Amino acid sequence: MSDSDRDHVYRAACLAISAAGADRERLYLARLVLLLMDELGDAERCLSVIEAAAADLPLPRMS
Repeated sequence: MSDSDRDHVYRAACLAISAAGADRERLYLARLVLLLMDELGDAERCLSVIEAAAADLPLPRMS
């Protein structure tokens, strides 16, 4: 995936999260993860990506 494609997909995901609303954000993200895991279709790759996402996760910032 090119950087441009990644930016486009990321923006679409951000807009979809916003459209879901704060009260359904977690549900949307959980559903998205399940659909992407099914699309990827490889348990080992899914587990690797889950580990990568959790690695060095930054602390939330106070706004």
